[in-house]
Amino acid sequence: MPPGKGFYGRESRGGKSSERRMAPLYLLAALPVLGIVAWLGMMFLGGSNPAADPGAEAPPESDVQTEQPKPTQPPIAPTRNPANRAGGTHEGTAELPANPLKPDIKEYLIAGGKRFELPLTAHAGVEDDFGTDRGEGLKHAGVDFSLVGLTNVIVESACAGTVIETGTDDGYGLHVIVDCGAGFTTVYGWLQTTRVAQGNLVSKSTVVGMGEPDGFLHFEIRYNGLPVDPADFVQIPGREVIPWTPTPTPTQTPTVTPTKEPTGTPTPKATAKPGQTPSGSGGTAPPPPTPTATPTMGPPTATPTITPTPTRTPTPTRTPVPPKNTPTPLPRSQ
Repeated sequence: MPPGKGFYGRESRGGKSSERRMAPLYLLAALPVLGIVAWLGMMFLGGSNPAADPGAEAPPESDVQTEQPKPTQPPIAPTRNPANRAGGTHEGTAELPANPLKPDIKEYLIAGGKRFELPLTAHAGVEDDFGTDRGEGLKHAGVDFSLVGLTNVIVESACAGTVIETGTDDGYGLHVIVDCGAGFTTVYGWLQTTRVAQGNLVSKSTVVGMGEPDGFLHFEIRYNGLPVDPADFVQIPGREVIPWTPTPTPTQTPTVTPTKEPTGTPTPKATAKPGQTPSGSGGTAPPPPTPTATPTMGPPTATPTITPTPTRTPTPTRTPVPPKNTPTPLPRSQ
């Protein structure tokens, strides 16, 4: 385009090209219309955004609903009448003595006992606890874990030991009994299948059987043939035990009596004679001391001589000579 012929050239500045100068004003007038359309679309489609509008008032705190976290609760098993379950009311029952022989305190979970672990990695809660009254003087001898809603439930050995029995009866159904040592045995009742046989060695990770789908597992711990509460040895949901550590008795440190250091006897120094150097020392011997003149006193006083008294020697007495025997004269004859 030649110079002066463009839209903003010299010709556009004249009166004839006034319509061309009004063209940009139409474009500017369309901007508010586009803004209104965008605002209406935001109101109908996305709703209002108070954070985007600085002048909008914030809603009161009472209108803001914050979802509070729910406390963690142990799983609650569905309540089922024992009479309607497998085994009936006599399932896993025994006559519990009033004062049974108790294990060593170190075996208990509260004292840090680690002989047993929970035999299940998944369950639906506890259906029946230890000691429940089943009538006719019988008590529930273990803990029943619900398996409702679960399939392919693995049952592991709760201790390391030896399988001493596998079989089926009316009280425990298909079950496995493991000897755990130190007088303990564990029972796993109402299984679907077993995975071990009598005489097998097992550990805490050995699978002893599979749980019955929608059934339950009867877990029992015995000491010297008598059932004990499993909650004293493993963590039962809802009856968790916090182990305590016995406080060790502090050992008194004996008091150390300090030994007196022996006093060294000073070595006498040799006295050097005048004009001699002491042994072991260098240099010249010190000069002999100058004698101090003693003042002369007057003539000494004569001390009287005491004459000793002569001792008289007694004259020895002569011992008399005994008389000689005179012979007796013989009688004369007449």
